[in-house]
Amino acid sequence: MRYLLELTQKQEYGQIPVANEEDQIEYIIQGNLDNPNHTLYLKRFTGKEIGRLYTDGNGIISSYTIDVVNHSLVKVKRLNNKVANLFYVTRLNYIVTGSIKKGSYKFLFGLKKVATVKTVIRNEGVVLICDIDRPEDVPFILLCATLFTQWHTTPLRLPTFPPVGRKYNVNFN
Repeated sequence: MRYLLELTQKQEYGQIPVANEEDQIEYIIQGNLDNPNHTLYLKRFTGKEIGRLYTDGNGIISSYTIDVVNHSLVKVKRLNNKVANLFYVTRLNYIVTGSIKKGSYKFLFGLKKVATVKTVIRNEGVVLICDIDRPEDVPFILLCATLFTQWHTTPLRLPTFPPVGRKYNVNFN
Protein backbone atom coordinates (compact mmCIF):
# COMPACT_ATOMS: atom_id res chain seq x y z
CA MET A 1 0.00 0.00 0.00
CA ARG A 2 1.31 3.40 -0.92
CA TYR A 3 0.48 6.60 0.94
CA LEU A 4 1.47 10.16 0.06
CA LEU A 5 1.93 12.77 2.78
CA GLU A 6 1.87 16.24 1.27
CA LEU A 7 3.92 18.41 3.61
CA THR A 8 3.17 21.70 1.88
CA GLN A 9 0.24 23.08 3.82
CA LYS A 10 -1.56 25.35 1.38
CA GLN A 11 -4.56 26.56 3.37
CA GLU A 12 -4.75 23.61 5.76
CA TYR A 13 -2.56 24.88 8.58
CA GLY A 14 -1.78 22.26 11.18
CA GLN A 15 -3.01 19.42 8.97
CA ILE A 16 -1.20 17.05 6.63
CA PRO A 17 -3.46 15.19 4.20
CA VAL A 18 -2.54 11.55 3.59
CA ALA A 19 -3.62 10.25 0.19
CA ASN A 20 -3.85 6.60 -0.85
CA GLU A 21 -2.78 5.05 -4.16
CA GLU A 22 -5.88 6.44 -5.92
CA ASP A 23 -5.00 10.02 -4.80
CA GLN A 24 -7.96 10.11 -2.42
CA ILE A 25 -7.41 11.58 1.03
CA GLU A 26 -7.78 8.73 3.49
CA TYR A 27 -6.17 10.16 6.63
CA ILE A 28 -5.34 13.53 8.18
CA ILE A 29 -2.40 14.15 10.51
CA GLN A 30 -3.03 17.10 12.81
CA GLY A 31 -0.87 18.94 15.31
CA ASN A 32 2.85 19.45 15.71
CA LEU A 33 5.67 18.57 18.07
CA ASP A 34 7.32 21.96 18.53
CA ASN A 35 6.42 21.95 22.22
CA PRO A 36 6.74 19.08 24.75
CA ASN A 37 3.01 19.32 25.45
CA HIS A 38 2.00 18.96 21.80
CA THR A 39 0.73 15.83 20.09
CA LEU A 40 0.32 14.51 16.55
CA TYR A 41 -3.10 12.98 15.82
CA LEU A 42 -3.80 10.52 13.02
CA LYS A 43 -7.46 10.63 12.04
CA ARG A 44 -9.57 9.14 9.31
CA PHE A 45 -10.92 11.58 6.78
CA THR A 46 -14.23 11.35 8.63
CA GLY A 47 -12.57 12.71 11.80
CA LYS A 48 -12.37 9.46 13.78
CA GLU A 49 -9.07 9.26 15.67
CA ILE A 50 -6.89 6.24 14.93
CA GLY A 51 -3.80 7.07 16.94
CA ARG A 52 -1.56 9.73 18.40
CA LEU A 53 2.12 10.37 18.89
CA TYR A 54 3.41 12.39 21.81
CA THR A 55 6.64 13.03 23.64
CA ASP A 56 7.23 11.52 27.02
CA GLY A 57 10.48 13.40 27.41
CA ASN A 58 12.21 13.28 30.72
CA GLY A 59 15.42 15.25 30.62
CA ILE A 60 17.47 16.26 27.60
CA ILE A 61 16.80 13.26 25.37
CA SER A 62 13.11 12.73 24.84
CA SER A 63 11.46 9.59 23.63
CA TYR A 64 8.16 9.34 21.83
CA THR A 65 5.12 7.18 22.38
CA ILE A 66 2.63 6.04 19.75
CA ASP A 67 -0.83 5.22 21.06
CA VAL A 68 -3.00 3.46 18.46
CA VAL A 69 -6.59 2.42 19.17
CA ASN A 70 -6.83 -1.28 20.16
CA HIS A 71 -3.05 -1.71 20.39
CA SER A 72 -0.54 -1.48 23.22
CA LEU A 73 1.71 1.56 23.52
CA VAL A 74 4.74 1.67 21.21
CA LYS A 75 7.87 3.72 21.88
CA VAL A 76 10.26 5.24 19.34
CA LYS A 77 13.82 5.23 20.62
CA ARG A 78 17.08 6.42 19.15
CA LEU A 79 19.98 3.98 19.33
CA ASN A 80 23.09 6.10 19.63
CA ASN A 81 25.84 4.54 17.59
CA LYS A 82 28.94 6.21 16.13
CA VAL A 83 28.72 4.14 12.95
CA ALA A 84 25.01 4.40 12.17
CA ASN A 85 21.99 6.50 13.08
CA LEU A 86 19.41 3.86 14.03
CA PHE A 87 15.94 4.10 15.50
CA TYR A 88 14.03 1.32 17.22
CA VAL A 89 10.24 0.97 17.42
CA THR A 90 9.43 -1.12 20.50
CA ARG A 91 6.70 -3.80 20.65
CA LEU A 92 6.80 -4.01 16.85
CA ASN A 93 10.55 -4.70 16.96
CA TYR A 94 11.26 -2.51 13.94
CA ILE A 95 14.66 -1.02 13.26
CA VAL A 96 14.71 2.08 11.08
CA THR A 97 17.75 2.26 8.79
CA GLY A 98 18.80 4.54 6.00
CA SER A 99 19.23 8.28 5.96
CA ILE A 100 16.42 10.21 7.57
CA LYS A 101 18.21 13.47 6.79
CA LYS A 102 18.40 12.56 3.09
CA GLY A 103 14.79 11.39 3.15
CA SER A 104 15.17 7.71 2.29
CA TYR A 105 14.82 5.07 4.97
CA LYS A 106 13.18 1.73 5.66
CA PHE A 107 11.61 -0.15 8.54
CA LEU A 108 13.02 -3.63 9.09
CA PHE A 109 11.76 -6.56 11.13
CA GLY A 110 14.95 -8.58 11.40
CA LEU A 111 16.13 -8.72 7.79
CA LYS A 112 12.63 -8.36 6.32
CA LYS A 113 11.59 -4.94 5.00
CA VAL A 114 8.11 -3.94 6.19
CA ALA A 115 8.00 -0.34 4.90
CA THR A 116 9.99 2.28 3.02
CA VAL A 117 9.74 6.06 3.12
CA LYS A 118 11.12 8.40 0.46
CA THR A 119 11.03 12.18 0.34
CA VAL A 120 10.47 13.70 -3.10
CA ILE A 121 9.89 17.17 -4.48
CA ARG A 122 6.77 17.51 -6.62
CA ASN A 123 4.71 20.37 -7.99
CA GLU A 124 2.75 20.43 -4.71
CA GLY A 125 5.97 20.72 -2.68
CA VAL A 126 7.65 18.17 -0.43
CA VAL A 127 5.89 14.79 -0.42
CA LEU A 128 6.63 11.70 1.65
CA ILE A 129 5.96 8.44 -0.19
CA CYS A 130 5.31 5.61 2.28
CA ASP A 131 5.18 2.06 0.92
CA ILE A 132 3.77 -0.13 3.70
CA ASP A 133 3.46 -3.91 3.37
CA ARG A 134 0.94 -4.69 6.14
CA PRO A 135 -2.29 -2.74 6.79
CA GLU A 136 -1.91 -3.02 10.59
CA ASP A 137 1.39 -1.07 10.38
CA VAL A 138 -0.11 1.95 8.59
CA PRO A 139 -0.74 4.17 11.67
CA PHE A 140 2.69 3.45 13.15
CA ILE A 141 4.62 4.11 9.93
CA LEU A 142 2.68 7.29 9.09
CA LEU A 143 3.21 8.75 12.56
CA CYS A 144 6.90 7.75 12.62
CA ALA A 145 7.49 9.27 9.18
CA THR A 146 5.91 12.53 10.33
CA LEU A 147 8.01 12.50 13.50
CA PHE A 148 11.27 11.92 11.62
CA THR A 149 10.42 14.65 9.13
CA GLN A 150 9.75 17.14 11.92
CA TRP A 151 13.10 16.25 13.46
CA HIS A 152 15.11 16.98 10.34
CA THR A 153 13.27 19.72 8.49
CA THR A 154 12.14 23.11 9.57
CA PRO A 155 9.44 25.02 7.77
CA LEU A 156 10.76 27.88 5.69
CA ARG A 157 9.28 31.14 6.88
CA LEU A 158 10.20 34.11 4.75
CA PRO A 159 9.76 37.63 6.08
CA THR A 160 7.09 39.84 4.57
CA PHE A 161 8.47 43.15 3.41
CA PRO A 162 6.41 46.22 2.56
CA PRO A 163 6.39 47.27 -1.09
CA VAL A 164 9.44 49.31 -2.08
CA GLY A 165 8.82 53.06 -2.18
CA ARG A 166 5.67 53.02 -0.05
CA LYS A 167 5.63 55.47 2.85
CA TYR A 168 3.79 54.79 6.07
CA ASN A 169 2.00 57.44 8.08
CA VAL A 170 0.91 57.20 11.69
CA ASN A 171 -1.08 60.44 11.71
CA PHE A 172 -4.64 59.49 12.64
CA ASN A 173 -6.18 62.87 11.81
